[in-house]
Amino acid sequence: MAIHLIKLVVGVKTLEDFAEIQRREAFDYHGDLAVPCWTRFMPKRAQEVLDCGGSIYRVLNNKIQCRHKILGFEMVEIDGQKRCMIVQDARMIKTISKPRRPFQGWRYLEPGKAPEDRGVYSAGDEEIPADIEAGLKDAGLL
Repeated sequence: MAIHLIKLVVGVKTLEDFAEIQRREAFDYHGDLAVPCWTRFMPKRAQEVLDCGGSIYRVLNNKIQCRHKILGFEMVEIDGQKRCMIVQDARMIKTISKPRRPFQGWRYLEPGKAPEDRGVYSAGDEEIPADIEAGLKDAGLL
């Protein structure tokens, strides 16, 4: 049973904008293309998240909209302060949108509360309006 993280994406309006930011930040991590997610503290359950193949789910506009598989956690010193870099797979996986209230930092997300995947994001993918997405999900098409 996978343990996941969830974190807000602040100051970004669309998945396309988020994907562009991540394309600019991509780097090689032990042979895999990865992107960083910065936070102050290393999760206490970091090894458990890695061992079970956990992901980091991202909240944009008060909805969980995507996730990235977590590849690792690295403590890095930046301007004299230690920060935790959550190393994520560069491939963004779109999820069924799920409402989520704002919160600070990151939280653990238990598997039963994680939304289902919609597939790998690719540039130019259009977002489905929430009411249409709900109807498609109810009809079993998403």
